Formats: sequence, C-alpha cells, structure tokens
Amino acid sequence: MNKRRWRLVIFAAIILIIAFTMQFQEKNKEAAISAILDQAAQIDSIELFKGEQSIIRLTGEDAATYHEKYPLSHVRNLSKKERAIFEEKPAYRIVYNIKDKPLYEVDILKVAISSELNEELQQMVFRVEDQQYLIYWAKEKKALEQSTSTQLLLEQYGK
Repeated sequence: MNKRRWRLVIFAAIILIIAFTMQFQEKNKEAAISAILDQAAQIDSIELFKGEQSIIRLTGEDAATYHEKYPLSHVRNLSKKERAIFEEKPAYRIVYNIKDKPLYEVDILKVAISSELNEELQQMVFRVEDQQYLIYWAKEKKALEQSTSTQLLLEQYGK
C-alpha cells in the first residue's frame, strides 16, 4: 500500500509540473505579444535579410514606410503538416528594431506546394512577382496575416 501511495504522489506531482509549465508558456506568449504591441510605435529601423546576408537596413522615414501598423494581427498557429507546405528555410527574414535591439522578427516563407493551401492559409499568403509567401513568426510557430507593408518591402528590395 505504501508503494501505491508513492506512485500516486509522484503521478500527481508530474501532472502539476506539466500544468504549471503549460500555464507559464502561455503566459510568456501573451507577454511577448503584449510587449510587441505596446512598443510597436517605437520601432526605428527595419532590416531585411536573405539567408544570413542583410539586404537593406531602413531607418527613419524609410522604415516608417514599411512599418507594420498592426503587427501580429490575425495570428494563427501553423501545424507541422501545414509548415511542410512551405520551403524549409525562409526566403527572407525581417527584423524590427528599437534603438538597434530587435523587438521581434518574422520569417518570410515561400510556398512550395500551393495546391495544398487550405482556404484560410490562401487568405494569409501574398504574392511578389510570380511567387507566393507567408509571414511566419518562427519564435512562436505562428502564421501572420499577409501585409501590404511586407509585400511592398519585398517588391522593392527583395530581388
């Protein structure tokens, strides 16, 4: 009977640890989103990367032109199966900075299998020339709604 009690106590402790961990992760996600939304107006530079190479760094009025007015709008989880529809490595990466410190960054994923895009993902995808892309917040594994600012940035400098 004593062994049984210990097993029960250990099982209950494991369940509690898992529950607290999940709650902590969810709270961190909400805090990250809140911090980005609160500080988005302070973004003073935007840097566009292709692979590890910086293509352009925009500051001042140039950065304001491509600044997201509503960052992280329409955030949607992207499952592993859905992530497989896109190329493994991001085509581009955009870093939004405040005083040379990154506030957040997003990957721009190129669509690899357009026939498998469901209706919701099709609405989130945008075109640049003859390619389709999706904005992906890799840190949180979430897809973001397509953005005119991001599309303009890639049309202008992503060649």
